[in-house]
Amino acid sequence: MNRFIKLFPWLIVVIFGLYLVSKAIPARDEDGQMNIHEFGKLPVVYQGRVKPFDTLARNGLLVVSDKQSFIDNQGEERPAIQWLLDVMSQSEDAYQHKVFRIHNLELLDMLDLERRKGYRYAIVEFSDNIGKLEDSANQARARDPSQQDIFDIQIMALADKLGVLSRFGQSHSFPPRLNSREDVDNLKSQHDYLMRFPLPHSVPPGVEGEEWQPFMRAVLLAMISPDPNPGITHLGALFNAYHNKDVDAFNERLIQYRQHLASAGFVDFEPERLSFEVKFNHFKPFYHSSVIYIVAMLLCIFAWIGWGKTLNRAAFLLIAMTLVVHTGAIIARIYISGYPPITNLYGTAIFIGWGCVLTGLLIEVLFKLGVGNFVASVAGFTTLLIAHFLAGDGDTLEMMQAVLDTKFWLSTHVIVINLGYMGTLFAGLIAVVYIVRGVLTHSVDKDTEKSLGRTIYGVLCFGLLTSFVGTVLGGLWADDSWGRFWGWDPKENGALIIVLWNALILHARMGGMVKIRGMAILAIFGNICTAWSWWGVNQLGVGLHSYGFVDSVAFWLMIFVVTQLAVMVLGMTPKKSWRSVSGGSSSKNRVDSKTSPQVDPIT
Repeated sequence: MNRFIKLFPWLIVVIFGLYLVSKAIPARDEDGQMNIHEFGKLPVVYQGRVKPFDTLARNGLLVVSDKQSFIDNQGEERPAIQWLLDVMSQSEDAYQHKVFRIHNLELLDMLDLERRKGYRYAIVEFSDNIGKLEDSANQARARDPSQQDIFDIQIMALADKLGVLSRFGQSHSFPPRLNSREDVDNLKSQHDYLMRFPLPHSVPPGVEGEEWQPFMRAVLLAMISPDPNPGITHLGALFNAYHNKDVDAFNERLIQYRQHLASAGFVDFEPERLSFEVKFNHFKPFYHSSVIYIVAMLLCIFAWIGWGKTLNRAAFLLIAMTLVVHTGAIIARIYISGYPPITNLYGTAIFIGWGCVLTGLLIEVLFKLGVGNFVASVAGFTTLLIAHFLAGDGDTLEMMQAVLDTKFWLSTHVIVINLGYMGTLFAGLIAVVYIVRGVLTHSVDKDTEKSLGRTIYGVLCFGLLTSFVGTVLGGLWADDSWGRFWGWDPKENGALIIVLWNALILHARMGGMVKIRGMAILAIFGNICTAWSWWGVNQLGVGLHSYGFVDSVAFWLMIFVVTQLAVMVLGMTPKKSWRSVSGGSSSKNRVDSKTSPQVDPIT
């Protein structure tokens, strides 16, 4: 039994290590089938960068269906690249796939759809009502945003999803035979309408100096060009072969097109990088890391019940292994994009989570209380969950604003200021654990309280330093870009609030105005300050930093604020009512109100 207890932590690591290895095995096409996964490695330009078709497929399906795969009519799970090929080749199957997630009951009634598990539907199921849907969506868009209700928002969202499918399909279809001037005018009108929207630029330059083009535009130009772009011929043949389900023709054309791309020597065509991105997409390291962080969190909770040393060690090793994957995934994004790790809100979530996990492990090494493990796992899971929801809008490597397109400031100001966010949030999370455990359990004795107090204080010092330096660097960037160091922009004000609040907490602690409990309560309010600077100011829609707006985030931000205020109120209850003080434990080291003269609601 003792041997099993010693080996248990390593057994857990081996099990989940094998789980990660199994998920990292690249997808392969079966012999005698179309090499659709190889097609997914071909380049396309969309949303400001060259990416593989696999990424375009996953992002497009995620927008439409909230998933990166779909279930076909035979009940089999299929990859996103198959869905994209069905759409681009205008296959009949594209209209049969149940990929549209419609969960609003009023909208389901309007489209004459029955409720089903998963709430996913195919176009063919509501094609007769698409005209009614478009009319209702146009009426909703015409209303003032303040007067739009949930139904309006849902119907506009569904219309936008249909627009994604329509643009991906129509923009990659060959034009019909043109028999009259009216046919030409109709085609030109369709082309002009599509060009109002961002389209995938799938056709590489025909000659040096040209840019990538949308397929339909390239086809129209080829009609009047004496030297048509050979990329059109290859792509058109690929789509036709796929539409006709001609396996041999598709695979042969795929080889020819890859040879054409390699021989032409396009600067944008980097097959190794594209292939790596496809493997990265298939692995989904952040998703699987979040799963393991949940397991580690459960181990930490069970450790409070019993078998504490062994379970905490297992949690520590599991988190450490997951941190390696988390770190490697961030490095992989840097390699794929060619930019530092943070370029948008998605990047901030995975980076702040990474910082919290690393800090939690360091705290656990120093104090071995299990708290570092718990906070690391909670922060890792929560931030990756936030990142998952942020990924629903499309490419997470897309550059959000032109003002962000500078690698120097992205490598300095953005990283340092996010370290400031991380330090402040981590201190606040430790404070939450201290108060909740102190009030509700007998597990916070004097030594534990002192260790938690030192942890909160030390991390707050780190948070103050990095938030201050990051704010100064932000001012220098503003002076370089806009000609002024400080403009009282909401985002600048948010960063300043964090600096001032951290300074206030440390001043109050050093001056003896608060002790460990008071410092913890103030640190929890620091979570609110950080959430406001990180998310809240973006929702105002004003100022030079008003990028990263996310619908409905205000609701979840308010929920977070309420929970933090509730824990603060819990911490302000008289200390004699805390279970760590008042009952049940015979430990001489428990926090005892009779031996602490300063027992009041805020000290």
